[in-house]
Amino acid sequence: MVSGTPTITPVAIPDGPRRRTQASTRLLHEWSELQTWEATPTYEMRLGPTPLVATGAAITPAVERMLRVSNRYADMVGVTATEVQVIEAKMVADPGAISQLQHYVRLIYTTPILQTYANRTVVGVLLFAVDDPIVHQSANAAGLRVVIYGPSWTNDYLATKYFRR
Repeated sequence: MVSGTPTITPVAIPDGPRRRTQASTRLLHEWSELQTWEATPTYEMRLGPTPLVATGAAITPAVERMLRVSNRYADMVGVTATEVQVIEAKMVADPGAISQLQHYVRLIYTTPILQTYANRTVVGVLLFAVDDPIVHQSANAAGLRVVIYGPSWTNDYLATKYFRR
């Protein structure tokens, strides 16, 4: 028999196989620990209304919750004193991340749980370890913030990923 009240200590990205094997997840976790968050950031937050619909059937709240697993998600959503940051992390700057993040930013406004922070500015943040000046410029022109965070293990990642023999 277990006594006492169980507790859960939320962390931005729980330790586990994904954090250890996905470089962009590791990058995101390490960077997020350096930030000043007002609330614990949420990793892979499901965004927006449920995109799936069942025509001809009434959707109960329970079914709607089940369908939400198909919602799109940002790598992380974090709240600071003045902003709601929607963050997409990539090890190497990728032009496709721009439209991906723009889509997530649009969905943020329709995400019910974030209505608490409706008075905050929503900012799309692209987090890269390796910059690309063209992608960087395009992202800034699209109104997105670009953050370059290069941890010490970036060169090892690049050697393993791009320069294998």
